[in-house]
Amino acid sequence: MRRIWTVVLGGLSAIAIVLSSFVAQWPISPVLAPADLAVAQTPAPAGRTSPTATPSPKSTTVPQARSSPSPAVSPTPTAPVPLPNQTNIPAVPVSPSLIPAPPSAPASTAAPLPLGGTYQDPAGHFKVGVLKDFKVSPLAGSVLIESADGHLAYAVVTQSQPLTTPIGLSAGYDNSESLAKVARAVFQRGEGFQPGPPRSEAGGGAVMDWTGTLTIAGTSQPVGGTILVRPSAKDILLLIITATQTGANQLPGALSALASSLQPL
Repeated sequence: MRRIWTVVLGGLSAIAIVLSSFVAQWPISPVLAPADLAVAQTPAPAGRTSPTATPSPKSTTVPQARSSPSPAVSPTPTAPVPLPNQTNIPAVPVSPSLIPAPPSAPASTAAPLPLGGTYQDPAGHFKVGVLKDFKVSPLAGSVLIESADGHLAYAVVTQSQPLTTPIGLSAGYDNSESLAKVARAVFQRGEGFQPGPPRSEAGGGAVMDWTGTLTIAGTSQPVGGTILVRPSAKDILLLIITATQTGANQLPGALSALASSLQPL
């Protein structure tokens, strides 16, 4: 079993994580200022001067000419502003990673295997449960925890989050594919490593099954397991569980117990 981790963890020094960021550009509508209203003040009509009376006993009154009333001016009808046809508005493409995802299922619904304790990373990155009667072997920047018979083992490795664009922290959205890319980059040098499709899990991470090959003394045997990837603000935690064919029946229970205990510090 230790050969599994020599191969799988040996690829950690060649990790290459490609980040891509999407910047959403929103159109800004122009602000239309209302036109100034000019108020015309109409001068008041000048007062009329009374005619001076003449001493003539018969004064002749000259009738004042009346001005013709101005014809009423009808307002010019304003053409209605055409509204956009709602059926012709083009659909705006949305990246699948930005579509709100439904609530995720737990990493495993199997009955959890019993825990015998907790391992806390000396560097302060994570803590994880230790399955009962399993042996703990600290590694550089990681830890290997394996059963006494060597048919089931697991390890936790960490990757620092990018400072500018943290991976997998979009709450309420499906982050499984971006987290799966990190897992593939970390473990791709494992012997015959073949990852399955990722699925989101209730703890905010992603789960993916994998298969591989273990060669001992020239004899190859199939192995497989599960990878659980969990993001935090500081790190990305990767828990990989490996089992031989004999230990494969313990995988669901081991994942159920370890998913509940894996936490960033």
